[in-house]
Amino acid sequence: MFELNLATIETADDLAAPILKGFKEQYGMVPNFFAALGIDGGSLRGYLDFVTAVETHGALNERQRELIALKVANYNGCHYCVSGHTFSAKRAGISAEACQQAQLGKADSAQEQAILTLVEQMMEKQGHLDTQDKKAAYEAGLSEQQLIQIAAWVTLNTFSNWVNNIVQTKIDFPKVAIAEY
Repeated sequence: MFELNLATIETADDLAAPILKGFKEQYGMVPNFFAALGIDGGSLRGYLDFVTAVETHGALNERQRELIALKVANYNGCHYCVSGHTFSAKRAGISAEACQQAQLGKADSAQEQAILTLVEQMMEKQGHLDTQDKKAAYEAGLSEQQLIQIAAWVTLNTFSNWVNNIVQTKIDFPKVAIAEY
């Protein structure tokens, strides 16, 4: 079986090596996802720049972003990301039960439910939302900016899921099962 090799500070290209070194300095190690993405420095740099831009100028809070990440990871069957985002979500104050429910596209608040419903529609319809989908989102209180940002987070998370699924990245967080529908 052919396996891809995670990038290291020593093996990474000139763009990825300093980024991976920064992660090692910050965390004492390079998280496996970033080592996987570091196989291509341009992809690593582009991913980090995209994340920074939508977080910095974001219309979604950390809780909403983590719920989106959990739903997308479960949909894409990314065990690494379900585990990693459950870890991040718990650090952001989201309960284990709420994390598991988000994987299934369920939330307690009406607005969070509207977000997760929209996420599922975007993925199932490959972004081809119909008028009713958008109308329901607006009626739930989501703005046009939030709709576009939800699409950005679905895209970012799908990309990270796919990288981890391709590389079969070893989970370096407490393992969490992918929720069964």
